[in-house]
Amino acid sequence: MKTAQRNIGIDALRLFSIAMVVLGHSGSFEGSSLLSMWRMPLFFILSGFFFVPYGRSLRFELSRRWETLVIPYLAWSLVISLVVIVVKWSEPTEMMHHLFTGWRGGTGRSIFWMSAWFLLSLAISAVILRYLERFPRWMAWTVGGGSIVVSRLFVYLNRADILDGHPFAEVPLRLGISLPIIFYLLIGQEIRTRVMPAVEHLSVARASSIGLVLVVAPLVLAQHFSIPAHYMHAGLFGWPLITPMIAITVTIGFIMIFATAVNRALQASDFLSSLIVRLARTGSTVVMFHGLILLFMHSLGMNFSSLPDLLVRFGIALTTAFAVGLLINMSPAARVLSGVPRERPLRVTIAA
Repeated sequence: MKTAQRNIGIDALRLFSIAMVVLGHSGSFEGSSLLSMWRMPLFFILSGFFFVPYGRSLRFELSRRWETLVIPYLAWSLVISLVVIVVKWSEPTEMMHHLFTGWRGGTGRSIFWMSAWFLLSLAISAVILRYLERFPRWMAWTVGGGSIVVSRLFVYLNRADILDGHPFAEVPLRLGISLPIIFYLLIGQEIRTRVMPAVEHLSVARASSIGLVLVVAPLVLAQHFSIPAHYMHAGLFGWPLITPMIAITVTIGFIMIFATAVNRALQASDFLSSLIVRLARTGSTVVMFHGLILLFMHSLGMNFSSLPDLLVRFGIALTTAFAVGLLINMSPAARVLSGVPRERPLRVTIAA
């Protein structure tokens, strides 16, 4: 029986998703709200894409998420704490403030823990979704979709001065955001089971062309009508239904492009394919470490707002974080800092 070939394009899309997270933290630029429209939904929808429904027990899911997400989060939090102590040692009050808010999370978290909420929110949402599998499917959709509705209600109440802040965002570690994230995990599952079979029957040219339209057209409309973007960390999901649908459509477009045209290009090189798969396993390290790199560059005065300066920061942060991730994954610290098994050094074969 022939084993199905791995779609390297989807792995490349995971890297692209992580890169867009880093880009979003590198600074603001004209049109950056369009990036915020889809970059975090893409991250979580792809997580749902690989979340096989009814494939694991709740106990296994708890163990798996503990090993792959929670342990790296805790380990990197210790590393970040050491950095804070070294950097802020001469300012003990500020140092303690960063340590307290960093470990607590939620609203007002320390900038040193820039993206830490991604890992814990994803871990909690995955475990909750696995638990909800014991109920009818509509229950999970009700929890995920209903949480987005409730989140929007919190925004209205906050703007009317009835609520002080956003309850989902203010929960320690932003664990309240895990509930709306379930919606995007479910969307990822639906794309894998319903959209991907249809994409596989299309030619590469047709699939990538349709994908390009699905990416560009919604963003043009979003720009024209000034549709608000996603800011998940603050519990903001834009306009009800419209903003999530734009993000979902753009994500489907990217999946169609990467699963076909990008995949075919990458399959031509065994080295590139192997490198992409390895880089995809550095996600936890890149998410937790890139903020420290950006803060270090900021301390060096690399904080100008022009687009070229932003792209330089982005390039340095991204390549450094991925390089460190690859090195960590080849070291005994792989399971602790990346949540993956230790890998052998990547071999480069040079043809004679």
